[in-house]
Amino acid sequence: METRRPTAIVVGAGIAGLTAAWRLRQAGLRVRVLERGPAAGGRMRTVEHDGFRVELGASILGRNYTGMLGLIEELGLSQQFGPSSTLCGFGRDDTVHRLRTDSRADLLRTRLVGLRTKAAVFRALPNFLAHRRRLDWDTMDRNTYLDTLSATQYARRHLTREAIDHLCEPLFGGGIVLASPDRMAAADMLFYTAKLLVPHFNSPQGVGLLTRTLADRLPVELNSPVTSVRRDADGLSVTWRDGKEGGGAGEERTERADAVVVAVPAPQVPGILPDLSAPDRDYLSSVPYSRALIVSLGLERPPPERAFALFLARRTHPALVGVELHHNKIPGRVDDGRGLITLHPRQEFTDLWWDADDTTVTEQAVTAAGAVFPGLRETVLTSHVSRQDPALVVRPPGGYADLRAFNARRRAADPRLQLAGDYFGPSSTYGALRSGEQAAARLLSHLAPGRRGT
Repeated sequence: METRRPTAIVVGAGIAGLTAAWRLRQAGLRVRVLERGPAAGGRMRTVEHDGFRVELGASILGRNYTGMLGLIEELGLSQQFGPSSTLCGFGRDDTVHRLRTDSRADLLRTRLVGLRTKAAVFRALPNFLAHRRRLDWDTMDRNTYLDTLSATQYARRHLTREAIDHLCEPLFGGGIVLASPDRMAAADMLFYTAKLLVPHFNSPQGVGLLTRTLADRLPVELNSPVTSVRRDADGLSVTWRDGKEGGGAGEERTERADAVVVAVPAPQVPGILPDLSAPDRDYLSSVPYSRALIVSLGLERPPPERAFALFLARRTHPALVGVELHHNKIPGRVDDGRGLITLHPRQEFTDLWWDADDTTVTEQAVTAAGAVFPGLRETVLTSHVSRQDPALVVRPPGGYADLRAFNARRRAADPRLQLAGDYFGPSSTYGALRSGEQAAARLLSHLAPGRRGT
């Protein structure tokens, strides 16, 4: 008798869901991807706007994203990605201190921090090395000591006030996690530090080239919000609203599947899975995320700065914590000698202007950026405002203990229903990609040839 091909439905067309769908389809499953929004890509998406390629979320990729690099090669995109600049700048006292993230010598030579802080860093190095084996993608949930302290508490114990003000706060307060290091576990601070200090790669087309290519090669249905996934003895049923016609609410549809991957941000999962246990529902609902108000500016000419990113201490700039200069990342990223920058405001700015219209947000952001780049306003050709809510997981002290308990419960759950997303480790595009691949692998293990339906 001919073996029936198992069916899988993936909920969410971000990098986690697209990767899971790609692996499942490669294994011969019939796959359908349902995305509630009007476009695939999630928080790893690049859009064309007035002749500029604007990033809506993730934009910095490390060469240690080995699985992502492998997927890029597998998709035939290697020639469209390449090494990108690692030169970043830190503003302090009206001076930009530049250093390459992959150069230890630059860290030693920089005048951004003084000898006392550098000595404290060296004294903290043995402690860091002792925990290093627990600072990798698959070992983070085994942290104990580093999970009991916030990033600020760890820095106070092992570093200096200067390090907190001019390294920790600008890097993690906005440049990476978009939240105060007071709220973030020390485990994540050290993880991000270790993963940032490597060579980078990027694409002239923007990082969304990867998700766009995956979506183009998969059966993705947009404007199709899933309302429930339910389990029974015969499989799973997925209910969604088909909004393709006119972008409205659309008709309600239900389809059965042998396997489902739910790849959406943690707080959205309970609304899709009504049969979740109370502990899992409580955990997922409480995973804290930052939100991001991102303002990108297309410029007639680039500002006189050669770093790919500037990190700004609160004492230096009360409104902005980071500025990305995309035209400095990789040749061809911006056309015709123009400039493209992205402004990352502090949380106070985000909270104050979140509900304002885009014109007001842009005006306030350009005014703030004028203190960093005098004369910037006169060079602005176009602007784009993006609101990301949720943006990135801000895992608090104790968060990895909660994750361990959650993972233990998931291992005993129905193997036909898998979760994927950026909340299974340090929040990042690569963490999300890995979770998608792992979810697909678990499903394929369950759907082994001897257990498939006929």
